[in-house]
Amino acid sequence: MKGLSMAAYSTELPIRPDLDQAHAEVASRWSTTGSWWSGVERLAIVEEVRHARDSDDIAPWESPTAIAGLISDDHALPDAAIDAIWRITNHPGTLTAEWHASILGRGIHPEAYVEMVGVVAQANAVDRFADALDLDRVELPIPSTSEPDQTGDASLEVTSHWVPTAKIKGPNVLKALSAVPFENETLSILSSAQYVRLGDLLSDLVSKQNSLSRLQIEVIAARTSKLNECFY
Repeated sequence: MKGLSMAAYSTELPIRPDLDQAHAEVASRWSTTGSWWSGVERLAIVEEVRHARDSDDIAPWESPTAIAGLISDDHALPDAAIDAIWRITNHPGTLTAEWHASILGRGIHPEAYVEMVGVVAQANAVDRFADALDLDRVELPIPSTSEPDQTGDASLEVTSHWVPTAKIKGPNVLKALSAVPFENETLSILSSAQYVRLGDLLSDLVSKQNSLSRLQIEVIAARTSKLNECFY
C-alpha cells in the first residue's frame, strides 16, 4: 500500500498533520536568506549536519576539515563553521566556552554563530525524527538567491550566555537565539509541534499536549536532556 503524501513525509504512519506541517515549514525556512548566511549557505549547514550524522564518528577534538578527503575543497562554508557543525551535531556535551571562543577567533561573527546554531539544532531535530521512524528525510528546497545584510545589532549583550542576546524577558532557553529573531521564530514553530508552545512554557503546567500530560512531557524532556548531556 502506498504511503500517504503529506507536506514533509510520505508514509502510512499516523504522523500528526501539525507536526508534518511544522517540519515542512522549518525546511522551507532553511532555504531563506538569513541575517548572516545566504540561502545556499543555510542549506549547506543542513547538508553538513547530515554529513556529520552519516559519517563514521570522529573524536570531538578532531576537526573534520583537517581530515584528508572528508570535506570538499569547494565547500560553501568556512572551515570554522564546518568544524562547529560537526562538534555540535555529534558531541554537544563536549562544548566549552573556550571552544566557542576558538570558533569566533577563526572568523565567525557572534551573531552568525547564533544563526548557525539555530539551523544546526533544527536540522538535527527534524532529521532525527525521520531517522527514528525510518522515513526519508525532508527534501531540501531551492535556496533563495539574495544575500544577507550581515548587520550587527548594537543593543545585544553577552550576559548569561556565551552568545549575545536581546533584552527580553523569559527563561534562558527563550533568550539563547534572540540575537537572530528569525531563528527564535523557527524555534517556536518546532516547539509548538514537538513540545509545548513557548508562551505556555511557564504559564501552563497542567494542560495536555495531544495525548500526553504536561508532567509526562517534562519527564520525557528531562530524560532526553540527560541522554544528550544537556547543560540544563
